[in-house]
Amino acid sequence: MTTLTLTRDSQYDNPMRQHVTVNGHEMYLDVPAQYGGAGSAPTPHDFIDAAVAACKAITIRIVAAKRGIPLQDVNITLESDASREHQGRYIINIRIELVGDLDEKQRQMLLHAAEQCPTGKLLTEAEVTINASLTE
Repeated sequence: MTTLTLTRDSQYDNPMRQHVTVNGHEMYLDVPAQYGGAGSAPTPHDFIDAAVAACKAITIRIVAAKRGIPLQDVNITLESDASREHQGRYIINIRIELVGDLDEKQRQMLLHAAEQCPTGKLLTEAEVTINASLTE
């Protein structure tokens, strides 16, 4: 189970900047000035996008290692379009660069592996329930 705590980052005069601790790792989030922030850290959407990209890269690396595929590196470029988010549509386009002496069969196998990344599947296939409650 993941333990996450979030508090306002009191070191900044910016009520939107948030300090997050996840299993002992620290991160910061903010929003652009148009939403009252300072743009001093990635937005929550940025973290979702980063999680998808990282999951795909990690999944590719795991599969390559298990299958003995000579993958030297993997680079991901992600572009997201939230312009229709309020209509229930969020588009993520991902370009994957596989570095190494790979044949087409290996490249396709690693692309398929990327499509199976658990974070992407969580966002597109799982029924997610978020329960919020007030605490004293």
